[in-house]
Amino acid sequence: MADNNPNVVGKGFDRITVVYDAVVCISSFNRINKSQLAFLSHLSTQKMGLILGGGTGYFLQKVLDKNEQIHITYVDASAKMIEYARKRIKKNRPNALHRVTFICSGVEDLEWQNYDLIVCNYILDLFDNAYVQVLAEKFKKHLTTKGLLYVTDFHIAETNGFMKWGTQTGLKVLYTLFRWTTQLQTKQLPETERLLKEQRFVITQSEYFLNGILACHLYKRTD
Repeated sequence: MADNNPNVVGKGFDRITVVYDAVVCISSFNRINKSQLAFLSHLSTQKMGLILGGGTGYFLQKVLDKNEQIHITYVDASAKMIEYARKRIKKNRPNALHRVTFICSGVEDLEWQNYDLIVCNYILDLFDNAYVQVLAEKFKKHLTTKGLLYVTDFHIAETNGFMKWGTQTGLKVLYTLFRWTTQLQTKQLPETERLLKEQRFVITQSEYFLNGILACHLYKRTD
């Protein structure tokens, strides 16, 4: 397992909080933000949600806009990301602030409850296979039978040629940049789809962006 100390990585993300949204927007032509919203229309009826690695609160606000009843546990290892997200909701959705519990913590320290929505947008790709397997087991245990697992991440298409090579090269550069700025130790994408499938999760819907480099999946349990 990559040695991603949550305190160290969290402080690393603290350093890039103020520029994070701008970098995400510019580097992907805003597709990273748009990809997270692919299945937002499916999130209007859930009551208990968990958002892991939520960052500056972009997706959090969208869910609160869409769903007037959901209570969300919002987890991020970066104290400044949490602060930024809280200020975003206080400014733009003040009447919904009481529906969010902000927790500054690594995922491994979370006291899990049961949820009918678990969101992992651009967080699972920060971990290696061993850690994603641990999380997949947690998802199976704590996601309700009819709950949704909402995952958006980088993706390498199962094709040969220049596009696949370019994606792999781009991801290596991205991981190197994160290693310099946040002390993240992960060096390649985990096999998220396989690991979730082993826990009896199935993809019910998918949408791809930037020629398949970004992918949003909806998962459900089959047991």
